[in-house]
Amino acid sequence: MTASADGALTCRKAAFSLDPDECWLDSAYMGPLPDRVRDAGMAAIAARAFPVGITAADFFEPAERVRGMLARLVGADPEHVAFVTTATSGFALLAKNLEPRAGANVVLLGDQFPSNVYPWRRWRGLGVELRMIDAPDGPLRSGDGRLGRAERWNDALVAAIDERTMLVSIEQAHWTDGTLFDLARIGARCRDVGAVFAVDATQTAGAMPIDVEALGIDVLVVHCYKSMLSSYGLGFVVLSERFADGRPLDEGWLVRAGSENFAGLVDYQDRYAAGMRRYDTSLRSNGMLIGMLGAACELLLEWQPARIRDYLLGIEAGFAERVAASGFEIAAPVDRAANLFGVRLPPGLAPAAVREALAARRIRVSVRGGSVRVAPHVFNDEADLARLAGALEALV
Repeated sequence: MTASADGALTCRKAAFSLDPDECWLDSAYMGPLPDRVRDAGMAAIAARAFPVGITAADFFEPAERVRGMLARLVGADPEHVAFVTTATSGFALLAKNLEPRAGANVVLLGDQFPSNVYPWRRWRGLGVELRMIDAPDGPLRSGDGRLGRAERWNDALVAAIDERTMLVSIEQAHWTDGTLFDLARIGARCRDVGAVFAVDATQTAGAMPIDVEALGIDVLVVHCYKSMLSSYGLGFVVLSERFADGRPLDEGWLVRAGSENFAGLVDYQDRYAAGMRRYDTSLRSNGMLIGMLGAACELLLEWQPARIRDYLLGIEAGFAERVAASGFEIAAPVDRAANLFGVRLPPGLAPAAVREALAARRIRVSVRGGSVRVAPHVFNDEADLARLAGALEALV
């Protein structure tokens, strides 16, 4: 069963082949492969070993099926979905289709993931200002008349957007500690000033809701090996109509009109395939990668992103209360992702030392910035969080 009698999601540990002695709470580093996803990859490799059964249709039909599922997961039109190799290639595609203007500015998050920073740093030599909006100091949660950290960070971000802003390129949840950003509010401000609104959802897609069309996101970038539980090397972007006539990274044959007809490939075409397919990477035709991504999409659509978030918040509730009594601090659920959150340590504990001590107990987390980053997914349960809580209490 995938859900309880009331429709809530239940633990999906049985869908994975995990070492029962290991407590994997590090899916923000790399999501384990569900058995169905692993098997899809192995089946594709077996077929590729002797490709007599691989036809021209296999270069197109699996990608179109997966394109439709990706669109359903993120609230997009399938015609606006394109396949990319990585988040880096997604932002490179965006950079290629924007013209930097001297005197303009780009608004980013402090300590943002570098794939979404390096393309814009190059623009500084062209007179573009980079506005890095750092996380505010102070407590994570609201109280005593003071706003919580997430709300203050969102306020500072919106305040940095002005009439000279040409691009706001942020994350749905900050990759170091899961801080959530108010995409509806930020997107509305971008539309007010005519700025392009780009969002990196590599850490959150599939594990929490996002609706590209409702939020007015111009570019959504996702690499699918973390929260989406697929393989490294194939991700996707969703692009608004403002990029309908843009320039792809590569001038591939696969994305030209009529390329389904292999016998006519030398009848060269200047026209691209419909929608945003002009931007597709040729790796969409890699049977292993597209097969694994398709299997992952099937599972995520079955489990549903909103139910995944609710399930994770449920198994984390007791953990957050328990470790708070020992001096650890975690943001309120409304302010953070459920599949990715930071644990702020009490005085005297260093994040790297805590990670090493937890690894010795076979509890796997990451350190990002000044936080211990905890990243559960559907295979985790309350026992895993209790195991982590006990280990943290022992360190204190």
